[in-house]
Amino acid sequence: MKDSPKSVSVTTVFIILNAVFWLAYTVITAFGGTYLTTVSAMVKSIIVILAFGSSTILVGIAIFVRRRNRFAFYFGLLMLTIIAVLSITDEFGWLDFFSLLISLIPLVLLLKARNWYLRPRHN
Repeated sequence: MKDSPKSVSVTTVFIILNAVFWLAYTVITAFGGTYLTTVSAMVKSIIVILAFGSSTILVGIAIFVRRRNRFAFYFGLLMLTIIAVLSITDEFGWLDFFSLLISLIPLVLLLKARNWYLRPRHN
């Protein structure tokens, strides 16, 4: 979009980075490369499904936020807030910090440019 603020592009990049992070986490967890070796297969499967779902949803949010879709804007705020909050609810390591960072940056940028996302489009 040629009339979009620069923050829209930066926001999209961070949301995609977040999606890639969760996709990588999905693959690593599915193949036993995380601390989840002591949990049951059922719990591990649920975590893999949730991480993959988050990755997929974040890609959709990135696509539609760039197109100035109101629903994507609000759903993006919700999704990024949930990820940020869940990043600090258990043991806080460097991956949790990275997840928090790549969730808070686009969250703040979405809020900063909210007028652009929410104003009516004139076609």
